[in-house]
Formats: sequence, C-alpha cells, structure tokens
Amino acid sequence: MRIGVTGSSGLVGFNFCKEALKNNETLNILIRKDTEYLNQIDANVFYGDLNDKEVLDEFCEGCDVIVHSAAMISIGFDSYKEVYEVNYVGTKNLLDSCLRKKVKKFIYISSINAFNKKPIRDKLDESRELVKRGGSYDMTKAMGQELVMSTDGIDKVSINPTSILGKNDFKPSRLGKVVKTLYAGKLPFLVNGGLDVIDVEDLSKAIYSSIKNGRDGEAYIISGKWRSFKEINNSVQKNRDSKSFVLFFPKLFVEMNLPLLNLFPKSFLKKAANFNGKLFPGLENLTKESIENIINFPKNIDNSKAKKDLGLTISPLDKTVKDSIYG
Repeated sequence: MRIGVTGSSGLVGFNFCKEALKNNETLNILIRKDTEYLNQIDANVFYGDLNDKEVLDEFCEGCDVIVHSAAMISIGFDSYKEVYEVNYVGTKNLLDSCLRKKVKKFIYISSINAFNKKPIRDKLDESRELVKRGGSYDMTKAMGQELVMSTDGIDKVSINPTSILGKNDFKPSRLGKVVKTLYAGKLPFLVNGGLDVIDVEDLSKAIYSSIKNGRDGEAYIISGKWRSFKEINNSVQKNRDSKSFVLFFPKLFVEMNLPLLNLFPKSFLKKAANFNGKLFPGLENLTKESIENIINFPKNIDNSKAKKDLGLTISPLDKTVKDSIYG
C-alpha cells in the first residue's frame, strides 16, 4: 500500500511515517524543504506546499491513502487569514487532488480543539458539536474537519487527538518544549492546570489502524488521560539527578488576572512572549488562549470509540515523558 503523508517533519507526521514503515508500507511525503532528520524516513519526497496544486497532484498519484497531518498551529498571535489559508484552503486543495487522482481514503488529523469544549464537566465524545466561535486554530480545524466529512467520492476519517507528547519531537512541540525545559531545570513557574496527554506512538498506531478499521465518515477522539502540570513535572523530575523547584500559580489567581491581557495590543504581547521564551523556553507559548486552554481543559473525554474500532492503547505517563526527554 502506498500512503501519502503531509506534515512528515512534525511530531505526528514523523512518528506515523515510522509506524507505517514498520508495517512495510510505501510512503510519499510532502515537504517544503530538506530537514536532516527526515533522512531516517525511506520515502518518495515531493517538494511544495498545500497551495501548489500541480505538486499535490504528483504527490497523490498512485497513493491508496493520504494522511493529512500538516497544519498551522496558532496560539493567538497569527492572523486568521494565514491560519485559514493553511488549515482550510490547503486541506481543500489536497482533497481536490485526492479526488482527481482517485485516492481511496483520506485520514484528516484534526484536533480535540475542533469540538466545542463546553460544557466542560460533561462527557466529551464524537457526538459533541464542532466549534462555531473561537480562536483561529480551533475554528479552522473544525472547518477543515467539516469539509472532509462532507466530501463525497472518497472514504474519510477524522482523527482528533488531545495534547501530543513523546519521542522524535525534533522541532519541538509546545508541550515537548515545556517538558525539555523542566528537565533542564530552567522553568521556574507554571500554571496550576493540566491537559489530556496522548503518547505520540499510541496516536500513530491508532492512525495506522484507521486506514483499515476507521469507518467512513467517522471521527475518532484519540485521548490519553488528563494530567496536571504537577504530575507532568513530577514525572520529569524522576529523570533528573536533583529536583528543581517550580512554582505553580493557583488557577483562581490566573483566572482573575487573565482579563488584564486584553488591555495590551497583540503586537506588545507577542514581543513579551518572545522575550519570555528566550529566558525560559516554553513560556513563549503561554498566551491568553493557551492559558485558558490549560485551566479549562476537559477532564471527561471519552476515547471508547477509538479503543473499540482502532485498538487504541494508552502508555504510562512516565514512558511518554521519558521518550520526550531522550527520544
């Protein structure tokens, strides 16, 4: 089977490629430029982006399945138009190429953020409505998912992971950077919140399983377990020779002070975030949007559908954190 993968230089795309190669599949990968670590992937390489329709046609030629993991992750500083062009228009361009080249199946890597998280305390499963209002990333991933699910002439599946962590995080990801900085003992404070964490290898296996077992037109939430940042930090500290101190700001304190960020222009907040990131790598991602996500992340996420249909398994947090540090 020939599988086309977008976003292969990212955490999800790279690990999925490794999983597919373990199963002796043939790969096409779409990249914008050469990256040294991609030499680990035995694949046919196509250079271009999601706006280059001619390259997309060449990339899709002969593929049985496309796994679309390329996306622009925005935490509030990017323009809506820029995020929309990648996450929605790019997805449409790729879908059109798939239809022209008669690709059999399209696996869309969406996000838990495509679903409306409120009410937070209620069970969140695949029946939850997609977001209609919100940040650029949430909105465009929901729109992309809706587009994919409504496309005729091709089998399609949406994969909706929670916060992803694990090995081969070369760039690294936002959560991966936090873990690496905690391990280096250079992150003095965090918000006392948490996230649902899924190991990237568990996610990659579920994506691969969805090629054969994912039902046409269905979405699958790929979640692990809600983890507080205190839990994550405790797991990180197990890998250090001596424990480092981290101050956790109480949730109520953070909630009370969040409205103050609305008093500043976005350009100022972006400069401040970049400055914080130079001092403490990972803190550049603590924007108003990301902090709200951390303190209000749902704890009651239902992954039973993925366990039943895709054989989803959940790795221990210590394994996932160790892979993120050393993998």
